Amino acid sequence: MPHSRSTFACCLLALIAGSLFSSNAKAIVVLWDYGLYEYEIGTDSPCGGGVTEPRMNGYAAQSWLPPGNTPAVGEIFYAKLVLGHPGNPCVISAVDIQLLLPAGVTTAISAANPVFCFARLPPNIQHNYYLLDNLADDPDYGCPQSFSQGIYGQRILAPNGGVGAGLWGMAAGFALEFLVPLTASVPQNGANFIGFRVQPDLSEFGTPRVPANVNSDVLFRTSFEDQGLTLDICTFSPIAQGC
Repeated sequence: MPHSRSTFACCLLALIAGSLFSSNAKAIVVLWDYGLYEYEIGTDSPCGGGVTEPRMNGYAAQSWLPPGNTPAVGEIFYAKLVLGHPGNPCVISAVDIQLLLPAGVTTAISAANPVFCFARLPPNIQHNYYLLDNLADDPDYGCPQSFSQGIYGQRILAPNGGVGAGLWGMAAGFALEFLVPLTASVPQNGANFIGFRVQPDLSEFGTPRVPANVNSDVLFRTSFEDQGLTLDICTFSPIAQGC
């Protein structure tokens, strides 16, 4: 069975809410195998204070099939990255994200299996509640359906520009969640990792990652066995409007 992890930013509820379905067909709601939670991705000095605090935190996960089966070679599965921004450096973080894949694992992006990108926005002068933002519909960001090659891996860039050069803007209280479809051509036994290199500043980065697990079974799945995906940021308390 996929293993559990500690509470994310003290706000992650035990129940899963907010499902995404890639079609109207009957979907199998996937399970998630979570990697270790990275408490500190960069540091900052809080606005008006001299102490040091974590700038960002986050984790990665890989989808499994119920009741606890790994995907098979040739089968599409998803990896997710969830990021929080507890720090308050007084300036926005322009976050560069690169996908790191082991040999034999590639992206499998298509119209039927797209990339999903969501943000959880804290209250501000425009709304006094937490708000779920589908970044695919956001005029400043969008959700990329192809990745360019970066120095370390495949760059996940905002196609509408983001805060500049395709980077993702985050400030105190923000959260982001990305879901990326993958497939494997060879089995993966957990010795290698699916990772995301997260860089909020020039000299700071972290790499949330999860073991890659893919079995060698030959599976014959029918079209009605679609994947139902869940958003972790829709379980953070208080629940964001739109979840």
